[in-house]
Amino acid sequence: MMFDWGFSRDGSVPRGAVDSFQRPPDMKNSFRQPRRCRVMLLNTADAELGFIIRTVMELTRFAKAEATHRMWEAVHFGRSIVIVTHFERAELYLEQFRERGLQVELEPA
Repeated sequence: MMFDWGFSRDGSVPRGAVDSFQRPPDMKNSFRQPRRCRVMLLNTADAELGFIIRTVMELTRFAKAEATHRMWEAVHFGRSIVIVTHFERAELYLEQFRERGLQVELEPA
């Protein structure tokens, strides 16, 4: 028994099968990029520097050099961009840093 899959014997696509497909007007441009946020580490005077480095390393999986750089940037300039990510993940970082006693804030990227 032979099935008709709509293809010719030479493997070409039947006429009008691909060219005639058009996306419905309500689906055009319906995909939006997620909102991006910066997670900003603020200068915390009462926290130990080693604790800040360990916390950044544990939460972001940065290497020690990168975490140290972020910590010194926050100490010297008052704030440091820890990571830029989508809004939901940024909120998670915000909660985790605050649970450990560090001051962070979110800014739109």
